[in-house]
Order: sequence, then structure tokens, then C-alpha cells
Amino acid sequence: MLKQMIKVIRSGDANGKNMIIKLTLSSGLDIYGFATPNFYGGDWDYGASWNYLVLSDQPFLLDTGRFNMGKKLLDMINAASLSINDFKYIVISHGHEDHDGGLYDLAEMTGKKIKAHAPYKQLTHFYPDLAPAGARPDFPASCWHCFMPEAYVNQNCLKYHKERTLLEIDEIKDGNSGLGERVKTYHVPGHSPDSLAIQLGDEAILVGDTVLPEITPFPSREAFFYQVEKVLYPEHTTADELYGLRAYIKSIKKLKKIGEKYSDIITLPGHRLFSNNNWNEINLRDRANELIEHHIQRCAAVLQIIKKEAKTIHQITKEHFPAHMLKDIGSAMAELEVHSHLELLIIAEDVMQAGRDKFIAAGSSNFKNIIRNLS
Repeated sequence: MLKQMIKVIRSGDANGKNMIIKLTLSSGLDIYGFATPNFYGGDWDYGASWNYLVLSDQPFLLDTGRFNMGKKLLDMINAASLSINDFKYIVISHGHEDHDGGLYDLAEMTGKKIKAHAPYKQLTHFYPDLAPAGARPDFPASCWHCFMPEAYVNQNCLKYHKERTLLEIDEIKDGNSGLGERVKTYHVPGHSPDSLAIQLGDEAILVGDTVLPEITPFPSREAFFYQVEKVLYPEHTTADELYGLRAYIKSIKKLKKIGEKYSDIITLPGHRLFSNNNWNEINLRDRANELIEHHIQRCAAVLQIIKKEAKTIHQITKEHFPAHMLKDIGSAMAELEVHSHLELLIIAEDVMQAGRDKFIAAGSSNFKNIIRNLS
């Protein structure tokens, strides 16, 4: 159904890069999609970043691509015979550089108001006096726990961090988004604490990186909450409200309920809408089930690796992931994956810490009930 509804305004490469599309819903609502290049590369490559312009009664642009993509995205909007007069707001699905990297330039060029979920505003500012030991006080709170290599950070992040703090952000809450009469927002943290999904009536939903086809978004760690707790609103009292695998699975289940209620809802992801010369149509309920099962299987695999012998996160990662996925930044991202699953397994009392940096299975599989009962 998705393929038949899409009009390709400009073709891209085999994975959609530089593609421009128009999707008209049965209600007549038009959504334009712009696939800006994303240069991470390697086996952890998410593919092009999809940014969407929704012509609702309060029209908005969702996401702005990577750093330095603002001008390119505006050129793509113009190439679709649209202009800055065709949208009122810029909305950010979550505060990762491949989605808000072009925000500063685009905001400067258009003068549009910016909307994001509440944690985004708090976490993108600098608080050098509150930075915990071991963190970089010259980074915003969102990146105190940054796991990326120093060379990568220096090349990609420093100017981006400074520019974000100069922006005025209007906070979005769950439910009433201010983006249109039939537009509803959902806070879906876990991949990022500020992740947002936007439902357009009963016809479509924009899910950012919370649900992706072909690949599984990496969850954050609950430990990150305790680093940034002082800069968050006091309403956030527990780590699993915003961070970690538990938060992510709860968000997936929230979206699954939407998929169950609206079985034909069109799901538009932040990456891989188009890849390998194919449109990736997502059944929201089924994909949610697949993602939950993926994390159950990963927890089980981690337990198997440390069943007989205590091992470090580095050792677990090396055994679990194929070598080609551990090249360059892949190693840091894979260790984050393992760490987030270990957190849940420790909470479930399926894993014990053996010394300062090793972990061993306790002989139980309580994690399955933990995941099943999350809501």
C-alpha cells in the first residue's frame, strides 16, 4: 500500500539518499519526505535521515538531518516546489546529531519556532558546575556520557553542541501538540530520553528512531539518568522513565497499542524508509513485537556467554557481535548495547557482578517476566 501512495519527486541512490517524495493520505493530508545524507558508514550505518514536512493545519517540519545539512534540506524543500512559507514549526524527534544537526542553520535561515519534548531543552545546555566526575564539563548534559571516540567527537560534535544552546525551544508535552487538530504526540524514550512520536489522525505516525525497519535502534543506559538527574525536571524520579532498555521496551509497547488500534496506520521512520531499492513498509504492531523479541533474545544470548565464567563487557561484546561490526565506532556502539541489556539482567537478578568489571549469570531467567510485565 505504501508504494502505491508515494509519488517520487526526485530519485535518490539505492538507499534513498537525496530522495524527495510526496505522500498523500486518504484524508487529503500531504506529507513530504526528504532523505538527507548520513555519513556514519560501516555496519552500524542507519542510512539516510528522513525528514518530513507535514502540511497539517499547523504545518511543521520534523527533523533537520545531520550537522551542516540545514542548507541542503532547505534546497530540497524548494526543489519540491515548497518554501519556508509552507511550514510554521520545526519539530525535533530526538536530540541525536543525525536528526537535529541541521537545526541551527535551518532555524537561522527560516526564523521558525522550534518544538521538542521537554528533556531536549534541558539536556542540550551546558552545566559545567554540575558535570559528574569523569564527564566532560565542556559538553552539554546530553553528552556527558558520550561513548564515541575522541577523534569522532572533535570532528563532528563541538560546533554542533555550541550552536544548539543558542536556540529557543518550545516544549511539547504528551497529547496536545499544538501542531494541528488531529495531530497527537507521544513521549517514547529509551533510544533517547526526549524521543517523540507524532500521530496524524488514524492514518499515519512519524516514529523517529524508536521503530526502524531492517535494523534495531540501540537503547541508552539507565546509568545515564543519574548523571543528568540534577538538570531534569523534578517530575522525572526514576531512571527507567527516560533511559535504558526498560524505557525503550515500554515505548515500543505504547506504539504497539497504536498499531493494534489502527492496523492500517502508515509508519514513517527516521531511517530506511527506502533501502536496497525497496520501500520498507512497517506494520507497527508486528514490528513492535519483533523488536521486543529481539531484545529478549539478546538478553538470553548475553546470559549464555557468561553462564560458566565471569567476563567483562568488552569480552561479552567480542563474543556476541561478529568482528566486522566492531570496527571503528562499531565497538563503542556494541558495548553500549551489551551494557543496556546487562542493566536489565542485573535488575532481574539474572546477572551478578563478579569483581569490579566482570559479570556472571546467576542461573535464572527472570528477565522474561520483567519484559513481559513492562507497560
